Amino acid sequence: METLKLSKPIMINGEEVTELPYDFENLTAKDKLNASKKMKAAGIPLSIPETDPDYHLYLFAEAVCKVNSAIDITDIMRMSAKDADKAASLARSFFYLDLAE
Repeated sequence: METLKLSKPIMINGEEVTELPYDFENLTAKDKLNASKKMKAAGIPLSIPETDPDYHLYLFAEAVCKVNSAIDITDIMRMSAKDADKAASLARSFFYLDLAE
């Protein structure tokens, strides 16, 4: 399990949160499908998974929820844009950077 340190804290369940633990290693195929379903439900079309930063952000959200089920996708979507970019980059690096090699 790793942690993303937020540049701007967010409120989650009445508490100020400065870092988000996440766990990509234990995500399942179902978790990946849930990420794409949540995107579609939010009205965000999925393009090419390897290059879609929105999908990467949703994967990160699934990884956070895997560690702490009290955190919801709506909590993750309140992150600053800068933190969201970092989070999406973490997911892209974990899932897709090795595919180019």
